[in-house]
Amino acid sequence: MLKILSISILTGVLLSCSDGESKAPVENIKLKTFKDRLSYVMGAEHSKVVTNSGDPNLGLFDYNALIDGFKNGLSNPQEMTPECINAIQGLYGPNGQDFNTAFLEKGCDCIGNSMGEVFINKWTKTVGKDKFDFEKVAVGFQHGLESRDTLISKTERNEIFSNFKQDLNSLLISENKALEVTFLAEAKERANSKTLDNGIVIEVIQEGRGSSPKSNSDVVADYILTNAKGDTIESSFEYKVQRGGKSPAFNLGGVIPGWTQGFQHLKKGGKYRMFIPGALAYGIKSNFEPLCFYIEFIDFGEKGTLVEPIPNHEGY
Repeated sequence: MLKILSISILTGVLLSCSDGESKAPVENIKLKTFKDRLSYVMGAEHSKVVTNSGDPNLGLFDYNALIDGFKNGLSNPQEMTPECINAIQGLYGPNGQDFNTAFLEKGCDCIGNSMGEVFINKWTKTVGKDKFDFEKVAVGFQHGLESRDTLISKTERNEIFSNFKQDLNSLLISENKALEVTFLAEAKERANSKTLDNGIVIEVIQEGRGSSPKSNSDVVADYILTNAKGDTIESSFEYKVQRGGKSPAFNLGGVIPGWTQGFQHLKKGGKYRMFIPGALAYGIKSNFEPLCFYIEFIDFGEKGTLVEPIPNHEGY
């Protein structure tokens, strides 16, 4: 399916951090329970976002600020503030190519803070915060940064991390399946909606007057992607400003099954909401999360007429 396009310079920046100095040693830490061990492992694994980044400036960063920021992000997770955005852009420059150490301490603190927020959002929303001891998470994170995460053997650490991810995926799939039932049932109750045999629900906001594409057609459409809870995941209206106002084009043979199948029931020039079951969305990559697309269907044509070919690839 269309790839998530919300890639920004800040995403790349979040993949880097370090420095030769660190906070006071934490050698006396004891991992007495499984909760302690899981927390330590997850913190150490999270540090790989930094240590595996390949950033050429890695050795210049301030561990102290990074670790403090990470701890703050764990205790008070929040989206990045304008002040932090400015600090990180000052550190790396507007295009991510420059490096200004005048912004080092504040920039690292903000990066660490954001990494703490990411940890909370990624690992605790399904299993709950009580699954972790965040002091041990922070210790694991620090040890991972300093390449001394040896309180647990590599074999046991890999086993704990792998089992946790499997358990988390199982919980997410169950949660999303239950959510999908309500999500699609409510969609079917909307005015001017129809349900396809594959479970896709299409709400007609403004019917188009043109014809419909085929399964391998090129299409041009603006869209807003939201999850079953109504959170906006992606919007072509936002990033097309960077494309000179040009709406995105896709080949229906190279997108998620929900788009390939659903678009054949849309008419050119129309506005729709398309509610897609998880199995026809991103599948296991999103743990079968159902999705909703608001779509403004602009144009379509034969394969290769609207989508510029990519060398050595098919479709867009």
